[in-house]
Amino acid sequence: MVRLHRRRGHGRRPAGGQDRTPLPSESPPPGGRLKGAALPDVTIVVDVLNGFCKEGNLASPHCAGAIPRIRRILERRLQADDALIFLADTHDPHDREFEVFPVHCVRGTHEAEVVDELQDLVLRGHLIRKRRYSGFFETDLEDRLRRLAPQTVTVVGVCTDICVMHTVADLRNRDYQVVVVREGVETFDGPGHPHDSVQEFALAHLRGVLGAQVQTLSL
Repeated sequence: MVRLHRRRGHGRRPAGGQDRTPLPSESPPPGGRLKGAALPDVTIVVDVLNGFCKEGNLASPHCAGAIPRIRRILERRLQADDALIFLADTHDPHDREFEVFPVHCVRGTHEAEVVDELQDLVLRGHLIRKRRYSGFFETDLEDRLRRLAPQTVTVVGVCTDICVMHTVADLRNRDYQVVVVREGVETFDGPGHPHDSVQEFALAHLRGVLGAQVQTLSL
């Protein structure tokens, strides 16, 4: 089994709100660090929402089955003092994405909320709502990452071949070092979208084309 990237030596940050992490006033380049600064790495949690895991047109038992694994991964990353960023797919009722996919995760509905199993961790991180596949599109993710200046960004969530892949692509295009935890990403099964082959293709693309590290974690 491959071990996730190293832990920090400094203490664990206290709980108590989304924006508990002080951000430096100076912004280094992506992947860079301010001289002398002890800054956290980051874990991004992509779309672990009721609408993809538990209810609605796009809910998948494969995605639901990943929730306990994702929970354990996040607990380990918190022990390593990572900052957590949760991305939440959130659409207006007539979003153009519904020309491609059935209606899902509409703003103000239960589908658009992070699953109950992770809600306490959302309170220890930061929630960013998005309306497209990539977490960077029309959000403050880029600015937040620039100020946090992580050495490594770990990514978990759903769906591996859609929002995870597009977010990782944009991370790599900005020269961030990215770790994707194999046990922490999942996709759905459906007509023209066979789970096993799509999942393996996506992992291979993340590794071989985008240059992310796809790591296996013993849970």
